Amino acid sequence: MLDLAFDSLRSYFRGERPEPPALAGPELVQQTGCFVTLHKDGQLRGCIGTFERQGPLYEKVQRMARAAAFQDPRFPPLAKTELASLSLDISILSEMTKAGSMDEIELGRHGIYISLGPKNGTLLPEVAVEHKMTREQFVMCCAREKAGLTPMECAQAEIYLYEVQKFSGKASPGA
Repeated sequence: MLDLAFDSLRSYFRGERPEPPALAGPELVQQTGCFVTLHKDGQLRGCIGTFERQGPLYEKVQRMARAAAFQDPRFPPLAKTELASLSLDISILSEMTKAGSMDEIELGRHGIYISLGPKNGTLLPEVAVEHKMTREQFVMCCAREKAGLTPMECAQAEIYLYEVQKFSGKASPGA
């Protein structure tokens, strides 16, 4: 899976479309969402994902790798010279379940998706741990910063939980 993401970035710089894997086992064709997070020198360099469950996972990994590298509005597009120093995480998402209350959130285990009408946002499970957040801080950060909810709207929003299967790695030498 990591090779697919890195190959997708390399093919972008060659002006080519990403190639499907030679052998697509059941884990690569499963119908689930994913996020790809890029890091350079231990710092966030891009993160984009999809909850879309239709279509094979390998295509989403390729698309999200490119989106994280070139479409995350928080960062300039990735330069070819950065590729060799890049590491990335691929987070494969479980199905979401609606939380009855904030107390159901297990920090470090659950990612959250908060929604109210057209406003929504998500934070992956590791965000709470990396930033040493409490459950309340995790929810409020997602609601306000990601979903753009006002304090009044936060109380009305729905919270959904999901888990991730995470793969991490660095670009191979000579990438």
